[in-house]
Amino acid sequence: MQIRTIALALATACFTAGAHAEMTAAQYKQWAHADNNSVYAAYITGTINAFGWANGDSIAKKHPPLYCQPKDMVVSNQYVYPLLDQFFANHPDLPDSFPIGLAILRTLQSAFPC
Repeated sequence: MQIRTIALALATACFTAGAHAEMTAAQYKQWAHADNNSVYAAYITGTINAFGWANGDSIAKKHPPLYCQPKDMVVSNQYVYPLLDQFFANHPDLPDSFPIGLAILRTLQSAFPC
């Protein structure tokens, strides 16, 4: 029993060590515009939604917002893609491993300054 537990733990460690949960700039550049139904598009949608929730929670707690999006505006992938394209065009020195989540945050902050 103990040997099986150790073997399972080692196997799990081997599989999770190579896993990357965060989308990179390289993945965005390769896939984001190619398939709006891809896992990458879903990742971007989830990241946009998460920042929206975090922003709203910050405001509700009387903390400074992350960015100041107009209340009547819905931010979708189609709105963010051009912002991301411009962000990467303006920062050609960023590595391919740059996290897309941070790029999304910076583009939202730039598009909706407070």
